[in-house]
Formats: sequence, C-alpha cells, structure tokens
Amino acid sequence: MRAKVDYPAPSENYIDIEGRIVDTLTYKIKVQYVARSESKACKNYNWLAGLHVSQSTEFEYRPTINDGRHKLHIPLKELDPSTECNWEPNVVFLCVASAGSDPSSCSSLFLLRGQHDNNSEINIECAESNFCFRDPFELHTEDINILNKVYSVNIKEKKT
Repeated sequence: MRAKVDYPAPSENYIDIEGRIVDTLTYKIKVQYVARSESKACKNYNWLAGLHVSQSTEFEYRPTINDGRHKLHIPLKELDPSTECNWEPNVVFLCVASAGSDPSSCSSLFLLRGQHDNNSEINIECAESNFCFRDPFELHTEDINILNKVYSVNIKEKKT
C-alpha cells in the first residue's frame, strides 16, 4: 500500500445512521476506500485479470445499540485525499450477525458516487445467513451524494 496517509480531521465528511434494530442482531459498518490515481504506484497487479487494479483498504465502525435502537457516526475522510493515490471512500458495507457474534457477512448499504440523495427510511431485511437486502427487495444499494447528515436505517430479520 502506498501513500496511505491518515487525515487529521476524519469527521470532516461523515454520515450518521440510526434507526430500529431487532434485539437478535448486531452489526458493524465497513467503509471501503479506493485509490483514484492512475499512478502504477497506487495499483496492484491482478494476475487473474491480467491488469493493474486500484488499491483499496477498509475501516470498521461499531454502533451503540440500546432498547431496539442503533446509532453510529461514520467518518468518511480517514485517509488524506491529497496524497499521491487520491484516496476516496467508495462503498459503505453493512455487516450483520446474531447478537453476541462478530459480524462477517457484509452487504453494500451505500455507494458514495454522488448520484442522488435519499431522504426516506432505508429498511433492511437480513436472512438467517446474515446476508441483507433492501425491503422491498426491488430496491437496491442506495447511491448518495449528501454527506454530513443522518440517514435512517432500520434492520430486521427476514421472516420465512
């Protein structure tokens, strides 16, 4: 990994998520950062694909959960974007597990593409495998471009 430099004010850009969560589940959030530079110093060679791909790294965050409610502050500037690799946050993943277990199954929650904003509640259903989907199922990962605000995310178990 090259030119991965911590940014002095990681909460300069952020999103907060809060909402309802069933007491049988817990979660963590992973934020994937991607090097946007075309410099070969910021890429790794993928021998299967036969080409160089952008380096990436992740940061994890854990919420506070009390009485069926969760809350989490997610910094989106952990890495200095002005370095050679031009690091940017790319995807926010939701990783869910049964309460008391370490979450490992992750699903994309937000794509930080700058496409549009979602102001409505986001409802998530998680299967027994802890893989999660939007509810209703036809909705997909949310593209967002408005940062420094609270997004409502409700997490429940899928009824079979």
